Amino acid sequence: MYDITKLVQNVSSHTAVNNRFFELWLNNELSAKQLEIFARNYWEWAHRFPEAIALLIAISDDYMTRAEYTKTLHSEIGYGRADKIHSHLFENFYDQLIAKVTPSNIVTLCQLRNKKEVLPETTKLVNWEKETYFSDKLAAAGAQLAIEWQAYTMIRLLYEGARNYRYLWSNQDEFHEACEFFYVHIGEAEKQHKEESFNAAKQLVTTDAAYEKLSLGFERHLELIATFWEALAAKIET
Repeated sequence: MYDITKLVQNVSSHTAVNNRFFELWLNNELSAKQLEIFARNYWEWAHRFPEAIALLIAISDDYMTRAEYTKTLHSEIGYGRADKIHSHLFENFYDQLIAKVTPSNIVTLCQLRNKKEVLPETTKLVNWEKETYFSDKLAAAGAQLAIEWQAYTMIRLLYEGARNYRYLWSNQDEFHEACEFFYVHIGEAEKQHKEESFNAAKQLVTTDAAYEKLSLGFERHLELIATFWEALAAKIET
């Protein structure tokens, strides 16, 4: 029996979630321009990620792993409701936030996508996910394990930083309505995704070679996620 638990037990202390960006996000209010940089790059990653999962489903060749990844994908795309797709919920939060920060000069996320390019590190992360998820099911299973086991901490930290702006809402109910992106993940989605990624990985790891390849995918994905946040922090601080 291969102990996949050992792989995931220290994710919450990895630089994927313990980094300069989250220090900035938690301890400061970002300017409108800084929020634009964050939102444009994070949205790109969140929006493209379901494409990678779809590719992983395509190369999965047993029923169990395909079912686990399909459950994750179905959640990511809002269980078939376009208005509940996770990247769309993030867009809703950002658009409402930026309208509070700069009410006289609102630049929506849709407008950002048309005028602002993403960082090279964002492109590298997104492309690596797609390439890996369609070329190597073991490395991809490790990568999927990595992203889902860091995601709860990531979303929790993003939500805690978002609360720095709650005073901008005169109606606090409206602030919490705007935070649906965070609550969907914290309340249910990420807990389920952790279990689904773990079940799929466990199904695939039957040899030493398989475990090694899965571990490499796991570590590489965390490294790329850490680099993404480091680059974002550096850009924000310039």
